[in-house]
Amino acid sequence: MARRVKKVAVVRCAGGPAPDDRCEYGCVGCGACMAACRKGAIDFDANGVARVDRGKCVGCGLCAKACPQGIIDLVPTTQRILELCSNPEEGKVARKSCHASCIACGACERACTCGAAHVVGNHLVIDTEACVSCGMCATKCPRGVIHDVYGIVAAGL
Repeated sequence: MARRVKKVAVVRCAGGPAPDDRCEYGCVGCGACMAACRKGAIDFDANGVARVDRGKCVGCGLCAKACPQGIIDLVPTTQRILELCSNPEEGKVARKSCHASCIACGACERACTCGAAHVVGNHLVIDTEACVSCGMCATKCPRGVIHDVYGIVAAGL
């Protein structure tokens, strides 16, 4: 019998508004996810972006179902390197709407030693099955889109 993989919620938004506008694909700060969470695992950062407390999250998925933007995913608890951008726009457009958006430069793909980082639809997607959480992609990302959930790997900003 296969073992069940424990999961945790992740909000696929790294930043916040650019000086003149907010990314239409990111967190809108509506609070629907927070209201849906029965464990009190969600709060908001200084930019009004929802963040999940991994210690409190039980991976039920209620927040993901409640999110009107559809930017909350469940990932294995063992996955510590996360891409936090859902913007499908080309780099030039994405850069204008958010200071922490993926611009599909491919630096992460080139740095990934295990072939887990791929630019798909103008933003990074990490193959959680192949990722070994080395953090090489995070150190090369010029926009700070890739995060180590424990803060061990510093972004290449």
